Amino acid sequence: MKNQYAWRSIKGLHRVILSLIVIASILPSWAQTSLNEQEVYNRLISRKTQEGYTEGTPWDNSHLYKNKVTFDGIPAGYYTGGGCFGFMMDMMEYASNYEYPIRIIEGTYDNLPVIRVGDGVRLNNDGHSVVVLEKISDHKVIVAEANYGGKVHWGREIDLAAEYNGFTNIATFWPEVSNTIATGITDLDNDSPIREVRIYSLNGTQIKHIQQTGLSIKTVLSELPKGFYLVKEATKTYKVYNGE
Repeated sequence: MKNQYAWRSIKGLHRVILSLIVIASILPSWAQTSLNEQEVYNRLISRKTQEGYTEGTPWDNSHLYKNKVTFDGIPAGYYTGGGCFGFMMDMMEYASNYEYPIRIIEGTYDNLPVIRVGDGVRLNNDGHSVVVLEKISDHKVIVAEANYGGKVHWGREIDLAAEYNGFTNIATFWPEVSNTIATGITDLDNDSPIREVRIYSLNGTQIKHIQQTGLSIKTVLSELPKGFYLVKEATKTYKVYNGE
C-alpha cells in the first residue's frame, strides 16, 4: 500500500480561521460555475463500471499518472504519482472534467469539515491515498482507492478523525474563496440585526434568501448544518464556518 512516490510534506499552512471573512462586494466569479457535488459524484461513480477501474482490477505502483499540482499555494509543475496516489489524481481530474487545477494542502483536524466530494485524502501517515465519494459526517467519508491490496476498491468507509488512520493531507480542485481580495475580518459572534441576507454554498448555490428578519447573522446561521458558507449582506460577502 505504501506509495513509492512520496507525497511532499507541507508545512506552515495556517489553521482554518473560524470567523467571518469579508472577501468582496459581490460573489466571486467562480461561484457562478456549474461545478457541483452531485455532478462530481456522478462522474466518479460512473468509473465504477469502466474497464480498468472496476472492483478488484489490479493496480499497483507501476500505474503512473502525471498532472499539474500546486503545493501549499506554490505551483509545482507536473508531478508524477504512482499506485494509490496516481489513481486518486486520475479520478480527481476526471471528476472535475479536467477544468480545475489540483492543489494540495496540509491536513489538520480543524479542516476536516472543508473536505468535499471529489477531494483526495492522504492517510496512513503519508502512506496511502483515497478519493472521497461521499461524506457521512464532518470526519467520516466513503472512498474509492487503488493499490489497496494491489487492487482497485470502492466503498470503504473511513473515519478521518481516528488517529489510527493517520490523516495527513488533502488534495482538492474546488476553487478557493481566498482567491478574492480580503478586506477585513468580522467575528462570527456578530449579533447586529440584519435586514436582508443571502446564504450560498461554496459552489455558489443559493440556500436562503431572508428579508426583513431583524435577526443576527449568528442566529440565521445556527439554523443551518455545520459547514462552510458564503453570506451576502448588503454590499459585503462573508465566508463563514458555521460550527463549534
